[in-house]
Amino acid sequence: MNDYVDINNYIELYQDFLHPNPNINSQAFLILRKEFEFRFMENLIANLKEEDLFIRRKSILALSMFGEKALNSIVSLYMETNNTIVKVSCLKTMIKVVVNFNLEELTQKEMLVVDLALKDGSPEIILTVISLLRQLGNTGRNILIKTCRDKDLLIAKASISALLEMKDQTIDDLFDKLLNDKSIDPMIKEDILRDKII
Repeated sequence: MNDYVDINNYIELYQDFLHPNPNINSQAFLILRKEFEFRFMENLIANLKEEDLFIRRKSILALSMFGEKALNSIVSLYMETNNTIVKVSCLKTMIKVVVNFNLEELTQKEMLVVDLALKDGSPEIILTVISLLRQLGNTGRNILIKTCRDKDLLIAKASISALLEMKDQTIDDLFDKLLNDKSIDPMIKEDILRDKII
């Protein structure tokens, strides 16, 4: 009987969590997180496979509040799936965790996800992982300095854009080198020059 009450209580709270009213859904989130943590996290992870964008976005935001606990499950899901939408959702969750908890570094397993994403070839995945690197302080910056020379034009251009946002003297010096490097694609040089003019 207790299990039945427990499940009913969870279902009611979960429906409140999906409610459009922010007061109702935030209160439900706090209770679900406190009293049904494991079940709730499993539910949120499963939601990253949902076609409904509203449910996916809500689940990404909720998962990001669990911090490192969420990242372990996110890494596993990323490794297991071939679905681009799910992979992008995993990366977006990682971005939110990094921002919410001011993380400067990721674990070795989490960095493996970054490496795989950079090699994926999907434009959505590449752009999302570059956004993740942009949030990762010096760790991300050092990777972006390498990827801005990538043969894949999308990776290179996205990396340049990310570096433009974290500009300092080192980045300025790097851009000067790229402008003088004959092996660098003219489109990359155009991006750098456009910023210098602005």
